[in-house]
Amino acid sequence: MLRARVVGRGALVSLGLVAVTAAPLEGQRPTVSPAVERILAQDSVVTVWLFARPEVPLEAVESLLAQSGGRLRRISRWLHAVSARLNRSALEVAQSSDLLRHIQPVAVFIAPKLPSPPTQQIPHAPAADSRDSLYGPSAMPLRRLNLFPLVERGYRGRGVRIALLDTGFETDHPAFASARVVAQRDFVGDSLAPDTVVKNQPGDAPDASRHGTAVWSLLAANVPGSIVGIAPEAEYLLAKTEDVRSERRVEEDNYVAALEWADSLGARVVSSSLGYLRFDDGFAYTPGQLNGDFAVTTVAADLAAARGMTVVTAAGNGGPQPRSLVTPADGDSVFAVGAEDSLGFLVFFSSRGPTADERIKPDMVAPGLRIWVVDTQSSTGFSRLDGTSFSTPLVAGAAALLRELHPALTGYETGLALRNSGNNADSPASDRGWGRPDALVAATFPRGILVTSPRDTVLDSPTPTFTWETPNVPSFALPVRYRLRVVRADNSDTTLLIDTTLENTQVTLKQAQRPGTRIAFSIQATAADTATFTVAPRGRYTAPQWARLLTLDDPAGITIRETRPLLRWSSPPVSSPPGPFTYDVEIIRADNGDIELVALGLDSTSFTPERDLELNTPYRWRVRSRLGGDTASTTSRGSFVIVDESVPSVTLLFQNFPNPFPNISTGRSTTCIWFDLARPGRVRLEILDLRGHLIKRLIPNSRVPEQLPAGRYGRPGVGQSGSCDPAFEWDGFSEGGVPALRGVYLIKLETPDGIFFRRAVFLGHP
Repeated sequence: MLRARVVGRGALVSLGLVAVTAAPLEGQRPTVSPAVERILAQDSVVTVWLFARPEVPLEAVESLLAQSGGRLRRISRWLHAVSARLNRSALEVAQSSDLLRHIQPVAVFIAPKLPSPPTQQIPHAPAADSRDSLYGPSAMPLRRLNLFPLVERGYRGRGVRIALLDTGFETDHPAFASARVVAQRDFVGDSLAPDTVVKNQPGDAPDASRHGTAVWSLLAANVPGSIVGIAPEAEYLLAKTEDVRSERRVEEDNYVAALEWADSLGARVVSSSLGYLRFDDGFAYTPGQLNGDFAVTTVAADLAAARGMTVVTAAGNGGPQPRSLVTPADGDSVFAVGAEDSLGFLVFFSSRGPTADERIKPDMVAPGLRIWVVDTQSSTGFSRLDGTSFSTPLVAGAAALLRELHPALTGYETGLALRNSGNNADSPASDRGWGRPDALVAATFPRGILVTSPRDTVLDSPTPTFTWETPNVPSFALPVRYRLRVVRADNSDTTLLIDTTLENTQVTLKQAQRPGTRIAFSIQATAADTATFTVAPRGRYTAPQWARLLTLDDPAGITIRETRPLLRWSSPPVSSPPGPFTYDVEIIRADNGDIELVALGLDSTSFTPERDLELNTPYRWRVRSRLGGDTASTTSRGSFVIVDESVPSVTLLFQNFPNPFPNISTGRSTTCIWFDLARPGRVRLEILDLRGHLIKRLIPNSRVPEQLPAGRYGRPGVGQSGSCDPAFEWDGFSEGGVPALRGVYLIKLETPDGIFFRRAVFLGHP
C-alpha cells in the first residue's frame, strides 16, 4: 500500500512569564530543554529557539547573538522569540543571560515518504457524466465532499487567498498555467534574505518539490479531462518551508515564519500537509504534551486562526494507534484532517486522537487513499498517492469555496461549518472526528440551526413555543422547509407529541405538559438545493410547575397574626387553548390532614379566606391548577400558624406535628410540641414509651427551667421562620443519645392543672 508519510519532529516550549532583573541572577537565567545538550553531544552546533522575556525587545536578543557569535535564523513577533544556530560557547552565553526565559531545540521535519514513480500510465477512470469528463480521475474527492453543487454554481475560490506551506512547488508546470500566484517565498536555509523562488533550484534534491506540487494540484491544477482542482480561481501564497534532503536539518522556525508572512499578505485559508513530532536525536513530543499549548508550530497555528485564517493541517500518518497525532494538529483552533478511502472507510494509517487534554481530534476526514495528483516524478505527469497530506488540501479547498460564498464568516466559523456538516457529527470520536464534511450542507447552513427557544432546560410554559433560525442561507437554497418532532422522554415513555413540516420557524405545542414531564425535540431543515441539516439537543427539557407559591411557603414554617391570610401564587404563561388556568385552593390542617377550607374555580392568582382560621393550629395550603381537562397540585413546603399572644385561659397540650415523623413531604426530621399554660408553676414535659419508661425529658433542661410562668410555649416569635421553638422539638433520640426504635410514643405534660397526654408516631431514623 502506498503512503505519503507526514511525520515530523518537535520541541518543548515553555510560555511562563518571569520577571527580569538588572543582574543575571541564577533565578533569572532561562530554563533549557535537556534535548539541547543531547544534540550538542552529536553535533558542534545546535539550532534553538530563544524565547525572550515579555518585557525584553527582540532587538536585544539579536544583539546578544551578535556578541556571542551565534547565527540568527528567524525572528517571530508572534512567539516573541528568535531561532538561531549556536556553538557551545554561544550557548553558554545564552544560558547565563537574563534576557531569555527559555531555550529549546528547533524541531525537525521528516520528509514525506512518497512512493516511487509509476512505470506505466494509470488510465483515466471511465466517464460517468459530464463532471467526470471534465475532472477525469480527480472527480472522486469532489463527489465525496459534495463539492460539485457549488462548483457548478460557479464557486471556484475566486477572491480567496490561500497559503500553502510545503516542500516546494513547480510553478512552471503546465497544470498550473492558469493558477494565480500572488507571492512565493523560499524559507529554507539560514539566511534572512528573501528568496522568491519555490520551485526546484540547483542543489535541491530532484524530488524536493514533488510533495508540495502534488498537494497544490488538488487545489489549483486545471487540466480538463485529467485533473481540475477545487479552487483553480483562488489566489495563492506559496511557502517553501521544508528541505527534504536527509543530510540537512530543516526546522519548524520556517513554518512559523511562513505563517507570519502569509498573515501579512492577507491569507484567508492556510493548508499545511506537514507535521512536527521528533528530534533528530530521538527525543519527541510525548502524547501528554500535545495539549494545544505546547509545541511551537501549534501555538503559531492557533495564533494564525485567531487572526482570521482558516487553518487546515494534516492529522498525520501514525495510525491506527490512538494519540498518534503530529503537531500542529493538536491546536485548539486548527482543523486537523484524517484520511478515509473512496467508500468512506477510515484508512489504517490515519492518525488518531484524542489530544492530551482529551479534545477530539482529528476534526474531520476526507479522501486520502489513492488520490489522483500531479506527480513531477512520474513519466505520465500524474499518479495516485496516499496520506493525510492529500486529505488536507481537499478540506482547505472546501473552506475556500465557503469563504468565497460567505465572506462575512470568520476563519474559525468556516471550519466549524464544515466540521458540523460531517457525517459523524452526531457522535464525534477521536478516530474520524465529526466525519467527512458535506460542502453543500456547510455552504447552505454555515451557522447551522440556531434554536432561540426554549433557552433553558426548564421550559417557561406547559405549552412551550419552539423558535429557531438558519442564518446566512444563500439565495439559491431558498426556500427552506423544516420538520419539527417533539416527543415525551420520560424513562421508557417516548410518546410522539408533534411531528409537523412547515416553512416558518415557530411552533407552539398545544398539548399541556404536566409539571416535571421531560421532552426532547429535533429540527430538520431541508433547503431547495436538497441540503439537509438536523439539530437535536442532547438535553431533556422539563415542564415547569403550574403554580409557584409566593406567600406562606417557607420550608421551615412561619408564624403569623392574620386570621385571614392572603394567599398568592404565580403561573407560567400558557397558550389558549388549553389555557387559561383556573384554580382550586385548599387550606389543610398540618396536624391531622383534615381539609379546613376549599375555594373552587378561581380565575385569579390570589385568595383570602372568607372566615377566620383557628389560632394555634398548624396549616398548610395547596393550589390545584386546572388546564383543559388536566390538573396539577402545588402544596406549601412548610406550615403556617396563626398565634394567639394572649395569656391562655386553659392549660392545653396540642397534638404534635408533623405526626407521624420524620415527614418526607415537608423535609422535617423532628416533631414539634406546643402547649398552653394557664397558671404558673412546676412543669415537666417528657417522652415515654407505651410502658411508661422515660425516653427523653424536654422540661426541665438546660434551656427551659422547671418553674414556668403562664403563657404559650413551643411557638417561635410572630413573623419568625419556622413553626417550632427548638427547645420543644423531639428528634427521635433517647436521653442518652441512642436512636429510638420505630413505634408509638407518649408525650406527657405535667402542669399545676393536671397531666396531659398525646400519642406521637415515630417512623424511625433513615
